[in-house]
Amino acid sequence: MSRANDRARNFARLLKKITKSPVKPPQDVGDPVAVLVMSFLMWDCTSSKAVTAYKRLMDRIVDFNDLRVSLPHEMVELIGSRYPLALERCQRMRATLRHTYKREHAVSLERLAGLPKREIKNYARSLDGIAPYVADRMTLLCFGTHSIPVDDRLRRALVRADACAESMETIALGSWLARRVKAADALDSHYALQAWVDRVGDRAPATASAKGAAGTRRKAASASQAKVAASRAK
Repeated sequence: MSRANDRARNFARLLKKITKSPVKPPQDVGDPVAVLVMSFLMWDCTSSKAVTAYKRLMDRIVDFNDLRVSLPHEMVELIGSRYPLALERCQRMRATLRHTYKREHAVSLERLAGLPKREIKNYARSLDGIAPYVADRMTLLCFGTHSIPVDDRLRRALVRADACAESMETIALGSWLARRVKAADALDSHYALQAWVDRVGDRAPATASAKGAAGTRRKAASASQAKVAASRAK
């Protein structure tokens, strides 16, 4: 329990620090499908790369229905084959757009505005191919759900900063963070965390407590090895 409390305090201190300065949000458009596409590009990637890839897509497609009927390899050509997780990202995006069309008879998510927020979150997360980060980011930005989008990049950075347990998966971490951020602060907190992980990358500087914990683990491992060596010597 003590370690969990320490990590919760570390996260609170981190969030307080990174939200002091105004954060310029990445290029997002009000249309939920546009935000969905941008969120797919930002998932496990930097904001700057996502903005560049989004502009490339917008320059080449007629509308999002055009993107829906594009083949994954054609989408990869648009964003660039060196884009992180390019093929998987495009396969997932296409699957989500196709499922949206199947449900709504159009590439549109405007109908969600009339649903309760819990239903909105469940609907988004049930779309084929969608990643939790993408669903949570789109519903947060467009419908004001209480969500903190988490991908592997953010999870690794928070683990490195000793602000969450290494064993915590992204979905569980998103719920854990949401319990520590007020709904009214969720959007600003998301932008601040995104800017922070863009700046520090996966390998955020380790905190003093993280270094201490690592030192304790090394000492315990050394002690265990010494006991094994002693027993063998007998």
